[in-house]
Amino acid sequence: MAFRLPRGAKLLRFPSGDGLQLEGRLTPGARDRGVVLCHPHPLYGGSMLTPVILTVEAAFHTDGFTTLAFNFRGVGASEGTHGEGRTEVADVAGALAHLRESLDAAPRLVAVAGYSFGSLVGGRSAAADPGVGFYLGVAPVLARYDYGFLAGLRGRVALIAPTRDEFSDPARLETLAASLPERPWVRAIDTDHFFRDALDELAAACGEAITRAMA
Repeated sequence: MAFRLPRGAKLLRFPSGDGLQLEGRLTPGARDRGVVLCHPHPLYGGSMLTPVILTVEAAFHTDGFTTLAFNFRGVGASEGTHGEGRTEVADVAGALAHLRESLDAAPRLVAVAGYSFGSLVGGRSAAADPGVGFYLGVAPVLARYDYGFLAGLRGRVALIAPTRDEFSDPARLETLAASLPERPWVRAIDTDHFFRDALDELAAACGEAITRAMA
């Protein structure tokens, strides 16, 4: 799957919730909808250029969203150092604040999407922000972290999970889905944690999840 950034994408800098300068990529779309995209683990090569993030970003842009992908603290040109998922919550808060500056005063939908480590940090941030109406978690790391915080989300939840994930399994995913107040939309894709040879399937699943969220 070839990647080409959408027309109008621009690099920028914005402050995290605790004052660090972060590097991001904003692609304007409709002003009534926007999404922040959270990349995988910084210590294992994760960045806003990770193929899975580019795939999810393109799916949201296709559906008209203004998108903001960014590098967590300590990645690329973002200031700071890795905070093991704790201080990175402030990075997502800063990204949401910056995204909202590009949207209407009362947008139809503000979303957070995250892959792997990004699904953890993005989900924690989305649960803490009552204005987030949609959360998309891609390959949540259920074998290592408790995702019970998703019960605090006010909006819709969608989960896309590989069936051969090295960091989760279908049973853990079903347990999480059954534990939430409203059952999330769930899609399983026959691939591994890195979606090798399955990015097209991921793009299609993202499109379905987004359509549901906008209904």
